Amino acid sequence: GATDMTSQWIATAIAVPGEKVYYVSASLNGADDAVMQILSDSSVKVVSPQVKRDYIMARNLQPSITNPIVNYYDITIAHYLLQPEMRHSIDNLASIYFDKNIGKIEDIVGKGSRQMSIFAIDDDALSQFACEQADMALRLKPLLLERIQELGMSELLRDVEFPLIEVLADMEMTGVRLNEAVLNDYKSVLEERVQALEKEIYEIAGTQFNISSPAQVGEILFDRLKIDDKVKKTKSGKYSTSEDVLQSLKAKNPIVNKILDVRGLRKLLSTYVEALPQLVNARTGRIHTTYNQTVTATGRLSSTNPNMQNIPVRSDEGREIRRAFIPAEGNVFFSADYSQIELRIMAHLSGDQNMIEAFHEGDD
Repeated sequence: GATDMTSQWIATAIAVPGEKVYYVSASLNGADDAVMQILSDSSVKVVSPQVKRDYIMARNLQPSITNPIVNYYDITIAHYLLQPEMRHSIDNLASIYFDKNIGKIEDIVGKGSRQMSIFAIDDDALSQFACEQADMALRLKPLLLERIQELGMSELLRDVEFPLIEVLADMEMTGVRLNEAVLNDYKSVLEERVQALEKEIYEIAGTQFNISSPAQVGEILFDRLKIDDKVKKTKSGKYSTSEDVLQSLKAKNPIVNKILDVRGLRKLLSTYVEALPQLVNARTGRIHTTYNQTVTATGRLSSTNPNMQNIPVRSDEGREIRRAFIPAEGNVFFSADYSQIELRIMAHLSGDQNMIEAFHEGDD
């Protein structure tokens, strides 16, 4: 799937209060200038389900304009504050608040390998969907605004969540450099380790088999080596060789630990070592992850394409992968973390004098 940084602008639908909804195709002469003029007008409140996407798209269209959307209201983020664990897509909100089915963008442009080229998209269907989406965003705003005010979250939305949009957009556009040579070297190291482990596994098993096949692993462990006679089978009648099952059998035979190690190393290879270089943007030479502000129920950020937050940090393998991320010339990475954040919140909410004093004194 295309990220905000690689997406191509096709069209924009603009709903004007008390007027029609206008559909502006990118193919029209001067369309980008007209849309940019509207977005960057401080007297216009831009109501959108995805302000960050619009911001990045506008910056890529006209890089000379560093602040393309001055006055905005993000529907998705407003609903996220109200219902953090729900889906915030405009089609879902249309269904909840207006009992209206406006469909999904995937219904028109396809998804994954079936995604259509820009030339194959039905323009009438796209314009209908885009206009309904714009109209829905405009109609949702007063409903969400009222509820946000009732719950006393107006300042949180205005002073924290909305300004964060521009910060995240800048972070995404800046991206991160990747030292591909480090990953290539490490790829060779991991592949050698996998081959050595495979050889040891085949020696214990007394035969070669496909370690990536759960069915073949099951046959080797439970039919050939008979390491456990109480193991459960799946509904299809095959032996279960899930992570949990293998972890519980580690003491039975050294082959189990080696199979787990091979699985772990192969996952590192496919998920990071081989995948990360493929995600380097050809234009910028950097990786541009997408930061999601409205996914986790706890309020933490998440990231996709790639997920930059699940690279192991405590293992040697994870540290090797992290070594491949490098700052721009003349810059350094700076790492900071909250100090005992939960305890500080507890001290503040409880008003406990001993805890407060301990923090003032700098005790741990």
